[in-house]
Amino acid sequence: MHPKLNISKVMKRILLIGIVVLVAVTGFAQNTTKVKTLKEQQQVLNLTSKLNLLKIEYEKEKASYNDLNVKVASVNATANAVTTAFTTSDAKSTVSDAKSTIKTLKETEETNKELAKAQKKLGKMEKQIAKLQARIDELNKRVEFVDQ
Repeated sequence: MHPKLNISKVMKRILLIGIVVLVAVTGFAQNTTKVKTLKEQQQVLNLTSKLNLLKIEYEKEKASYNDLNVKVASVNATANAVTTAFTTSDAKSTVSDAKSTIKTLKETEETNKELAKAQKKLGKMEKQIAKLQARIDELNKRVEFVDQ
């Protein structure tokens, strides 16, 4: 055998091994970015699902708030009417009226507290929805940028 021929075979093998390694590394790098992109898309879908559930819960709470708001308006109107109807001609009836007025005012106070609590809960839910939406938008931008 000729010595030059033997070196040539070794060089061909080294070159072939180098090409195979380069192709494997390139393929692995592409798979890594695809997996990362798919994980981010999955995260976006999970957040979107949470956002939709939160929006449904928000709409239910909003409907409840609207019903409570109507009730509060009615109770407040009743309380305003009751507090102006006192007469001093009969002490017994005045005491009875005062007790019923106290009861009405306590009911009014309780319903107003419920309304304030519901309003606060709606505000918190709106903040959660905005926060989730911002996170989803950020992830969508990242996924779109990677896709380009």
